Amino acid sequence: MNRSQLAHFMKSSGDPEETLTAATTDELGIIVDALYRNLDTPKPVFGAQDWYDLATEELARRTAPSSPDAYGAA
Repeated sequence: MNRSQLAHFMKSSGDPEETLTAATTDELGIIVDALYRNLDTPKPVFGAQDWYDLATEELARRTAPSSPDAYGAA
């Protein structure tokens, strides 16, 4: 995903949190990669840092092992 595609995606997606939560894990990986590469440029797309933070949090949530106490908590 290049800079213009990323900017268009971010602008047309509406709520970042809803968009990232609805994405598949593979799609989320692509988005995180594109955001990371964009942030490593002299002029990142406006809002890319916020999107990156939300996307990495969502990806970490999905890939974190379940807590051993999660089943007994209810």
